[in-house]
Amino acid sequence: MAEKKRLLQILDLVKMLPRTNCKECGYPTCMAFATHVLREGETPGKCPYWKPQDLAFVVQSLADQGNDSAYPEHLFSARKFVQGKIKEYDFSEVAEKIGARLVEAEGKTFLVINLLERLYRVGKEQVEPLDDGEHDLWEHILLYNYIAEAGGRPLTGNWVAMESLPGSLAKRKAFVSGCEEKIAAAYSGQPELLRQSLKVLKAEFPDLESNAEVAAVFYPLPMIPFQLLFWDADLDDGFTAQVKILFDETVLDYLDIESLVFLGGKCAERLEGLQS
Repeated sequence: MAEKKRLLQILDLVKMLPRTNCKECGYPTCMAFATHVLREGETPGKCPYWKPQDLAFVVQSLADQGNDSAYPEHLFSARKFVQGKIKEYDFSEVAEKIGARLVEAEGKTFLVINLLERLYRVGKEQVEPLDDGEHDLWEHILLYNYIAEAGGRPLTGNWVAMESLPGSLAKRKAFVSGCEEKIAAAYSGQPELLRQSLKVLKAEFPDLESNAEVAAVFYPLPMIPFQLLFWDADLDDGFTAQVKILFDETVLDYLDIESLVFLGGKCAERLEGLQS
């Protein structure tokens, strides 16, 4: 069987671009241009500063991969759907409700939203991280869904588990495996390292009257606090490390259950990345 050819990634293009953010292509940054070339079908030749051999390579690679993509088509459809949900939103009315900052740029209105201590500029047609780091389509969908919910009740401080949320029965397993078990495995035997990683996410460590070795509260999104409880492994008794995530009881006012599961997965991914 022939080896499957690796698809071009955003950073592959960025490494070949001048990275001067000159805007001559019509986009604010080289990262934004690369993203639109790879994800939206923008013409690579709009940048006048490619090395000829690099431009030829990109054009040929895009032709070779045809309709293939690093993301399946249904993700583009999902993003288009949630973009449609916010098309008529007045961002000035939404910003405060979801803890976002309203900004004006290039004659358009954007929301700046903190997702796991990375700032994203979200418009009705595009999403960009302000640190120019790589981002993915899942993050776009998550942020658009967060805006679409448009907030709700003020946070109450009453913590609940995933299984107590309406409609969570079918999603509980995915949250456990994609979030709680991954964090527990990554930090087994390393509670102090987990504390240090959580500090990067601006976590606080209140006295929660818990027997957990690490008990922290942090905000993956501005109006969605996570309470994380970590019990380290006890090899003598045969117990593996355990993590439990609790939510403010208002969480579904700010994010639907499927997006909440994905947010949990992003938290695990971020914490795994901070471990190294």
